[in-house]
Amino acid sequence: MQSYPVYHDLIDENEFVEIANRDKWMPALTSQRGFPSQLWAAGRKTMEAEWQYDTLPSLPLRIFETDQSDGKSRDHTSRALVEAARSSGADFFVLKGIDGGIGVQLAKQFLIPNRIAYALIIGGKWYHPIVKYASAVLYETNYQFQQLSSRTLRFWRSVVPENKLIRLPKSVDVRHFAPESDTEKSLDIIAAGRIISGIKNYNPLFELSRRLKIGVIGGGPMLPKYRRMYPEITWFGPISYSDMPTYLNKGKLFFHSSDREYYPRTISEAAACGVPPVAFSDSIQDDVIPNNIGLRVSKNNYVREITNLLENSEQLKDKSVAARKHAEKKLHHLSSHPAIREMITRVRSSRKFPV
Repeated sequence: MQSYPVYHDLIDENEFVEIANRDKWMPALTSQRGFPSQLWAAGRKTMEAEWQYDTLPSLPLRIFETDQSDGKSRDHTSRALVEAARSSGADFFVLKGIDGGIGVQLAKQFLIPNRIAYALIIGGKWYHPIVKYASAVLYETNYQFQQLSSRTLRFWRSVVPENKLIRLPKSVDVRHFAPESDTEKSLDIIAAGRIISGIKNYNPLFELSRRLKIGVIGGGPMLPKYRRMYPEITWFGPISYSDMPTYLNKGKLFFHSSDREYYPRTISEAAACGVPPVAFSDSIQDDVIPNNIGLRVSKNNYVREITNLLENSEQLKDKSVAARKHAEKKLHHLSSHPAIREMITRVRSSRKFPV
């Protein structure tokens, strides 16, 4: 179940049905192991659909209408989804994201009071009070593991026992996201994300645009302002899932400039396209971007470090080839299978709701 409404980072409900990603492979793989599963989300309208990928079982999709149309989309909730959960008869829930309004609402209003087991997939934010009640916590990075399993002076934060923590690869559709030899590398750097102030930190892109060709994929409230302020940057706006590989392939490098996100999906999508990912070393560790596939830069010297790589055509080519091979080996659609198997094993071995 998605803790954020589909319109938080997608164009509409139809795109949610179209895309192939880990959110769909996981329930489909769970069904394949003999545990029938569905994928739920919330959006601007109610929908039901079926999704099929490769030889995986057909996956039922249900979208429930949200209750709000204003405020931060991440905080939106859905009474309809909670009521559907009450009548579903499901005995285990997996929530993607720990601070989205829909997931927190479901946990607090239904799962926790009724002592129903659930797992959490950790995204950018790695802690919320609902974490301590989860039967399993699936994390993506070493940093998240360290933060979740370490003691802290914050009295309200519980340490998550290591036997609840399960590593989950950041898989992508490597058939869809792939190098495109006929797409011109017209940009030195391509970036992607919601165009908002604060958390995304686009300032490094503004600095780089003084000497390099920059393109940015994504829409958001700051897009009109940034377009006026930085006309030298190519602002593509929102791009559909089907077109994303072509736009990523326009860049020689992919730059994730945020310093508050630990493993955005676009890093893996860029790698699968053979576009070496770049990020700041104090936010992205080497388990996310190994040195052979990309570049982790310092905040003091990132302009020179990125420029040096762009000027070294052989090294750039080597990283491009290595990034694609890395994605094919570790980020394909079956890469989450071991985590699913481990999650099922742990839940079945202890049916008691954790306290």
